[in-house]
Amino acid sequence: MMLENILVKCTFLELLEREFGVRLQETETEKIKLAKESIEVYDCVEDFYAATGWERDNPEESSLPYLLEQKILVHTQEKFLYFSRIRYEDGLKKLGGQNCA
Repeated sequence: MMLENILVKCTFLELLEREFGVRLQETETEKIKLAKESIEVYDCVEDFYAATGWERDNPEESSLPYLLEQKILVHTQEKFLYFSRIRYEDGLKKLGGQNCA
């Protein structure tokens, strides 16, 4: 069980860095938890548009090729992954505030 958790954690960290450019160390458990909470998984791009309003709010930047090229969406294992940078950065600010208190 412990080995499986380590493999899952390492795989997640590799995916996070490779696909979204976010590099975290294994020891940054709060940031890893926050990153997991910032990823949304969609079955299709239409589900992404419906949930986020991206197509409505960013019509000139909403084509699938654009979303994939800019790493806004990642297509893997027949799913689309979206990393909410706003949610992640807001969470980092809150974590920073907790460290100062």
